Amino acid sequence: MDELILGIDIGTTNVKAILATPDGQVVAQATEGYTLLTPRPGFVEQNAEDWWLGTARVTRAVMAQAQARPEQVKAIGLSGQGAGATLVDSSGQPVRPGIIWMDARSEAQCEQMRQRCGSRILAINGKQPAPYNMDPKLMWLAEHEPEVLARAKYSLTTTGYVNLRLTGEAVLNVSDASIPFAFDQAACDWSDELIACFGVRRDLYPRVAPCQEIIGGLLAEAAGAMGLATGTPVIAGGEDTSAAGLAVGVSLPGQAMLSLGTGGSIYIAQDRALAHPNLLTFAHVLEQQWFVGGTIVAFGASLAWCRDLLGHSDFTTMTDLAAQSAPGAEGVVFLPYLSGELQPINDGHARGVFFGLSLNAKQPQLIRSVLEGVALAIRHNIEVAAEVGARLSELRGVGGPTRSPLWCQIIADVTNQPLTVLKDNPGAPLGDVFLAAAAVGLIDSAGEAAARAAKVEHVYTPNPAVRAVYDDVFELYRRLYPALKPAFDQQAQSHGLGRIYS
Repeated sequence: MDELILGIDIGTTNVKAILATPDGQVVAQATEGYTLLTPRPGFVEQNAEDWWLGTARVTRAVMAQAQARPEQVKAIGLSGQGAGATLVDSSGQPVRPGIIWMDARSEAQCEQMRQRCGSRILAINGKQPAPYNMDPKLMWLAEHEPEVLARAKYSLTTTGYVNLRLTGEAVLNVSDASIPFAFDQAACDWSDELIACFGVRRDLYPRVAPCQEIIGGLLAEAAGAMGLATGTPVIAGGEDTSAAGLAVGVSLPGQAMLSLGTGGSIYIAQDRALAHPNLLTFAHVLEQQWFVGGTIVAFGASLAWCRDLLGHSDFTTMTDLAAQSAPGAEGVVFLPYLSGELQPINDGHARGVFFGLSLNAKQPQLIRSVLEGVALAIRHNIEVAAEVGARLSELRGVGGPTRSPLWCQIIADVTNQPLTVLKDNPGAPLGDVFLAAAAVGLIDSAGEAAARAAKVEHVYTPNPAVRAVYDDVFELYRRLYPALKPAFDQQAQSHGLGRIYS
């Protein structure tokens, strides 16, 4: 255990650190939470200082757990929540709280972007404007807080800000930078054309660095706060989804990361950037690879809602009941839009639906339709990605729902794809470890090391006997949302619901 790597992920609600050997053997890990600021409905912010203090604390915690010496840490890799806007002045101090990805205040600015240059954004960046991203936030600030924006030298992501505290260098890694709408996916750099279209200052966008680039050595002040050695190499790092994909061994085009929890996401690695207006495209932390796919807002949350609705106390009882129903839930189809939906429909007005209820529908059918409904949402993203040429060879799944054999088999059957479930995985910080270890030459390849370290627990193969059933169910599933969309919009107008996803 002479050589160690520090991996840190600055998430939405906490910062997590692991200390690991270069080949990914974890020797210590720690987590530190922080709060969200919600000054007005739809506004979600965080204090950047909380990210930095959390980073320092978890670093000291893992060093103490491992009884490691500062000189043993050979490199530091960071990842974090993407798409936010943290404004810093010329001395690196935040000029206001960071506006994070959850913030929805900038819908009007997104509409301006669509009207001015929506087709060019899709062609150059591969996405359509929506309020989660950095650029519309900057446009909102220009309109509502121009004096604050005038004091800013750069707009940084969470990772970019903490890396600035570590090294004094203001950069964004390619993985983070590829999410904002101003990024040119083909050039792997900012698009002056799009920034001019947005009417945002060009100098707010910092230099873009490859994820494995050593951007500097640890400053003395940061080293003292973290209990590390001054000059320890710090790499540019990655966006947390991409780093988590590397951690589960998604290292080749065609492999996909299926991350399941309260929400769910499906991102497929490709060897080129693919553009679809209903999906997200951004760079993997591995060079010359991109992710395409989307996020399901209420994945595990749908089953939790159903559990509470039916009065059950645990998920095992529910999946046992669901097993009593045949595939297809005897005609009951569930749309899992309990809190609107992100990809591929991008509609904050959409709501959950049970379709096909009859007097024969009992708890087994209702519960199974929920398990199938979120699996259908995964397939929906996969098939929309296929429309622009995305090739899928394997789903690699992590997260709480993968502990259910029935649910995993349903996912494999509905998507008609093998589902590889991995053993407990530390997530994004482990991806950071592999990137940093490769950057300082302790391993030859981050992708190959990650693939070796990912431990397979079980592979679920599709059952050909139920393929026709689920093909029919999916066809109905895809028809339901377009048919119901006018009703969703009418309901939203009647109840004064604002559009969150667009």
